[in-house]
Amino acid sequence: MNLKHIEIILAIETAGSLRAAAKALGRTQPAMTKALRQAEADLGMAIFERGPSGVVVTEQGRAVLRRARIIQGELRRMEDEVRQMQGQMDGSLTITVSPLAAARFVPPAIKRFRRRYPDVHVQISGGHEPMAFGPLRNGEVDFVIGPAPLGHRAKGLSVAEITRTPISVVTSTTSRHATATSVLDLTEAEWIMIGPRERQPIVAGYFRDLGLAPPVPATNSDSILSILGMLRDSDLVCTFPTFLLEEIQQIWPIVPIPIREHFDPVVIAITHSAESPLTPAGQCFRDCLLAVADDFARTRGYS
Repeated sequence: MNLKHIEIILAIETAGSLRAAAKALGRTQPAMTKALRQAEADLGMAIFERGPSGVVVTEQGRAVLRRARIIQGELRRMEDEVRQMQGQMDGSLTITVSPLAAARFVPPAIKRFRRRYPDVHVQISGGHEPMAFGPLRNGEVDFVIGPAPLGHRAKGLSVAEITRTPISVVTSTTSRHATATSVLDLTEAEWIMIGPRERQPIVAGYFRDLGLAPPVPATNSDSILSILGMLRDSDLVCTFPTFLLEEIQQIWPIVPIPIREHFDPVVIAITHSAESPLTPAGQCFRDCLLAVADDFARTRGYS
């Protein structure tokens, strides 16, 4: 299998069919079919199964595609690094961010980064642990900026702490839960949560310690706007990074619920693969973000 085959099989996976992949790459469908057959012959296994509505990745094919994404990502980084070493300030970075990182740390870091690398394209998408780390390991993403990976999830990753944010439980200003004083008062509340369903609710430990079943969020969302829209004029409750409340409360009618329980702060970090060297632009962005984090800590008296 060669690099041309890697480009083709990844295009087929993304497009879902040979016809759509051929169109995306500007090639003929017979040429794509021939290249796919050659790649599968070289490997001695099928990567895709053909179906009436397109192609489906085989179980063995999933392993091949995971490796192919890593190779493609490393090839892109190698090309970027060579150009940047030669003085060209272009290339690309792909970043996954949590709401707090997106609001507090990424904008000023990008501003600093642009002074050195004005022509590097930065693609930013929203996401949370634990799901955000799969694309990072596969080479599809350069950085994840948000809640730090815990335990075994940190294996093979380089993690640098940015800050630790306290956690509040919030609701609408008109909510019947707005004056609750304990999580015990929220046992019947309907919860929503920032992040994927696989993420453990922050309040779960408190409920278990009290012998109660932890809340199961009715809705999860990586979109902070969706969360705020659902909270407005409702009785829904949600855990929320305290560092975001000052700005949010100026625009959205939400309030922190004055419960007496305190939750452990969430570590926010910039994470990248420990097995893939950063490009000069990647290293610059990381340095800019950590400098912004230091400034943030000083303004709050943490250093």
